[in-house]
Amino acid sequence: MPNELANTLFQTFTGAAAIAETLAPKAKFRLVRVEVHLSAAPTTSQSLTITLDAGDGATYDTLLYTNDLSVTSVTDLVVEFGEGYEYEYDDEIDIAYTNTDVRTISGRYVYELEK
Repeated sequence: MPNELANTLFQTFTGAAAIAETLAPKAKFRLVRVEVHLSAAPTTSQSLTITLDAGDGATYDTLLYTNDLSVTSVTDLVVEFGEGYEYEYDDEIDIAYTNTDVRTISGRYVYELEK
């Protein structure tokens, strides 16, 4: 899949409660990165997770990334993916974060569609 700016897309999300967001382009795609910003550092132990929800079924679902944001007082996070993270039309990428500290969270998926 060529890396051309014309194919780069962005899907944003925001909220002040638990985050459960899904990227589902319904086309073959490459996950480029996930960007997350919290209004303040969390103080309660809780992990942000990025998971492949495989179109082939739950047997193939895979945890791609996890991070307890309270451990290092993270307020800004960029998780790089890119080459090697290509997915089928029925695959989805899920982000989950319980957000018990009730921080405002903003973020976006950055991805490319296959030509």
